[in-house]
Amino acid sequence: MAKPAAATKVVLGEPGIEHVNGQVFLNLHIMNVGEAPLGNLHISAMTLGSARRASPPGFPIVIEHIGASSTAHVTARFSSAELTVGGKYLFTLGGTYTVGGLAYGLSLNRFIRLPAATAAALPRFKARVESSSRARYWNYTLFNDEPAASRKSIATLSLAIAAPVAVTGIPAGWAVETDGQTFVLWYAADDAPPYPHQLAPGQSLSGFQLMSARTRSEASPAALTSWNHASDEAGPVVSDYVMTPYRFA
Repeated sequence: MAKPAAATKVVLGEPGIEHVNGQVFLNLHIMNVGEAPLGNLHISAMTLGSARRASPPGFPIVIEHIGASSTAHVTARFSSAELTVGGKYLFTLGGTYTVGGLAYGLSLNRFIRLPAATAAALPRFKARVESSSRARYWNYTLFNDEPAASRKSIATLSLAIAAPVAVTGIPAGWAVETDGQTFVLWYAADDAPPYPHQLAPGQSLSGFQLMSARTRSEASPAALTSWNHASDEAGPVVSDYVMTPYRFA
């Protein structure tokens, strides 16, 4: 690795912190305060004291460009089970980036004080997506963890991707839209109530699958949108990371 030039400086800004339902949600700001743009930033590690990392599920997270005097945003989530309210814990972020074709190591850290647990600032949709991969296939399973009384179902799964893919798995009653390169959107193909193919509270659904010529993975943004059957309208969205095909051959 090269030694960073004087015009290169990357810092970790003050993070946004939420402590909700035994989880610490971090909204992280990677700030390029230097005079040169950064490229090909690969985040390869995140830690918060001894806490178990819940998200992202793996690495790297790739940010292709951060302009001079600009900021990139990523998120992370950790279990608070091993942490104490009011305690100070060291958050670390490691990786690499390039400037002018030269590669540099990245090591950022700052202490974070764990706040008392609170209710979520915005209504949360209790749902998640888990990913796995084998050979050239990436598989996704949805879980609706809402209580039955909420009547919020999962209506769509969207992925932001950065590699060529083919959709090889579509669950029964669902449909898909994709450009094969930057996004994939699966959606329950129900036009009217009772929307039988949406994923109801307490249920899980697999069968979402991608195939790619790539063999490595990266962590990419994913979103689950809800549909409120009580009011027959769109509800909250939950965003997270899943593993998708790596953008570089």
